[in-house]
Amino acid sequence: MEEILGVEEARRKLGRLVTKVAQNREPVIIIHKAKEKAVLLSYEEYKQLQNISAANAKQTVIQALQNIQEAVKKENLEQDVIEAAIHEVRSR
Repeated sequence: MEEILGVEEARRKLGRLVTKVAQNREPVIIIHKAKEKAVLLSYEEYKQLQNISAANAKQTVIQALQNIQEAVKKENLEQDVIEAAIHEVRSR
């Protein structure tokens, strides 16, 4: 189960918390003024979250491109119309 600590207590115990998080892979939630402000987690978990985020972003772009491709086919648009639309969007 994750540990929840105030920022001052976390500051005093930072070395122990880093070791514990790295070994147990259990995050520590840090609160300040009764609100969750940060999470201390292992580097491996952080990298996994980064990889998931990158994969999600890539999938979003792929889906958007597929949607555009389908719309272009459906509307039977000419290449110059497509290029003009791309140029307009890039200029914003």
